[in-house]
Amino acid sequence: MSQNHYVKRVAASASLVVCALLFMQTGQPQGPQVGTDYSTWRDVMIQGADVCIIACVSLLLVSTYKLFFSPMELLKTLEDVGYIREDGRSKARTANDVRRRRTTGDLPPVYPNGWYRVLDSHMLEGGEVRDVTMVGVKLVVFRGEDEKAYVLDAYCPHLGANLAVGGRVVGNCIECPFHGWQFRGNDGKCERIPYAEKVPDFAKVDVWPSCEVNSQILVWFHCDGEDPQWIVPEQDEITRGEWVYRGRTEHFVSAHIEEIPENAADLSHLTHLHTPGIVSGVDLRYTNNTTWQFVRHGWKFERDVMIWNNKKYISKPLLVKEDSAIQKHRRWYSQFYSENSPRLQYQRNTLDF
Repeated sequence: MSQNHYVKRVAASASLVVCALLFMQTGQPQGPQVGTDYSTWRDVMIQGADVCIIACVSLLLVSTYKLFFSPMELLKTLEDVGYIREDGRSKARTANDVRRRRTTGDLPPVYPNGWYRVLDSHMLEGGEVRDVTMVGVKLVVFRGEDEKAYVLDAYCPHLGANLAVGGRVVGNCIECPFHGWQFRGNDGKCERIPYAEKVPDFAKVDVWPSCEVNSQILVWFHCDGEDPQWIVPEQDEITRGEWVYRGRTEHFVSAHIEEIPENAADLSHLTHLHTPGIVSGVDLRYTNNTTWQFVRHGWKFERDVMIWNNKKYISKPLLVKEDSAIQKHRRWYSQFYSENSPRLQYQRNTLDF
C-alpha cells in the first residue's frame, strides 16, 4: 500500500473523530424528547468515538513507521519526468509523441555484454515467482525451497505458456500453469509431465547464468552465449549488515544505456545544468527562476532525465579538449560490445512517422 493511501485513510479517520467529538460537545438536544433514549444514544456515540480514536492512532503509528522506518521508494513512470506538456495533451501522449518523432542517431549496440540487475533480493520471497523483461527477453525468476534464486526463459517449450504468469514453485522447480510441466531451476530440464509416462531428454528451458550478491539478483548476458567473464565483487559492508536497504528512486529513461554512466565523464555539464537546478527545479525552461520553484519541482537528477528523454545520440560528437573524458569513457565502454551485439531494429515500411 502506498504512503499516499495511508495518509488518506488517516485523514478520513481523523475526520470521523472530529465530527463525533464536535457533536458530543454541543450538549443535549433541544425539545421534549430528552431522557433514556438520548443517554443510550450518547453512550453509543462515545463508544464509537473511542473506536475511531483508537483506529486513528493506530493508522498514525503505521504511517509514522512507514515514513521514518520503512524504506522509501519513489517510482516514476516514463511519462512522469522529462517531457513538456503542451496543447492540453496528457503526459502519456506527450511522451509517446516525443519518442516517436525524435531522431535517435547512430546508436551503439543496444545490450552490452555483462551483468544486469534483475531484482533486489527482498523483492523475491521463498516460493515467489516474478515476471521480468531483460535485454529484450521475457524471463521467469523464482526462489526455490533451497532459498536460491533461479532465472530461466519464461516461455514453456511445450506450447509457449509464460511460466511466470500463473506458474508456481514446486521444490526447486517452476511448474507451467498450462499443463503442469515442471522444470528444474538449476539446469532447466523438465523433471515431470503429469500425464506422460516418460519425460523426453531434450525437454528443457534455457537457464540464464545468475548470482545473488550485495542483496541483488543479477543475470549474465552475452550476445554469443559465452560464460561469465568476471564476477561481481562482494561489498563487505552489505554482507556484514552495515549497509542496509533504505529505499530507491526509480526512473524510466528513454535513452541508450551507455549515456547514463557517460554523464559522469561529462564534467562540464555540471556547472551549467545542475548549478541553476538548486533554484530552478526540474523543468529546463526555468533555469534562471526563483528559489521557491526548487521546492515545487524536485530532484536535480530529473534535469538529466529531461535531457536524455529528448536528445539525439551522436556517435562522433564535436568535442573540445576539455571534453576528453567523454571520449575516454566511450573507448572504455566499447569493450562490452562484440561483433554480434544486437542493434536497434527500425521499422521503415510503416505509416508510423
